[in-house]
Amino acid sequence: MPSRNPHMTRRTTIAISTVAVVVLLGSAMAPVSLVHVEGPDGASLVCRRVANTTTIALTFTHSMYGGDVTEMFAPAAGDGLTRTTILADNAAAAEYYAWDGAVREVDGRYEVLVPDQVFGQLAVRVDRIGNHRLAIDGETYSLVSMVDGSARVWLRIVTRPLLTQVFWARC
Repeated sequence: MPSRNPHMTRRTTIAISTVAVVVLLGSAMAPVSLVHVEGPDGASLVCRRVANTTTIALTFTHSMYGGDVTEMFAPAAGDGLTRTTILADNAAAAEYYAWDGAVREVDGRYEVLVPDQVFGQLAVRVDRIGNHRLAIDGETYSLVSMVDGSARVWLRIVTRPLLTQVFWARC
């Protein structure tokens, strides 16, 4: 039976451990995208991990014409939001947003026909009249319940290392 070289076994163990640590640290530094809603005082109101296929919907009640208006977004390349769709419950609210008057009826709602638009961040005035809600892949957050009275919040996509999400859960 061949004798084992204790130095070789120790070197192999150290090499394997070093490779494992490097792989783990590299994975921990991998960037992740997050939907971040920042409140008026700078606090995080919503911080949710997203993929490039995530659907983000901001819904509010139109203050002049009533009914809900929903703006649909997708994460953009980098730290941005691409608005892909605007839907309204009634034609008047849809036409309010249609800069060229292009609106079509879709399944009982009205879609404003506008090209996709990329935003670095979006300022949203949240209040009880608008009753703002944010849905991320079907999970809904009541923004109005997260602020006092009427307040401006910022909606954005941020990129952070995975490590910060695992240990500190910050946006």
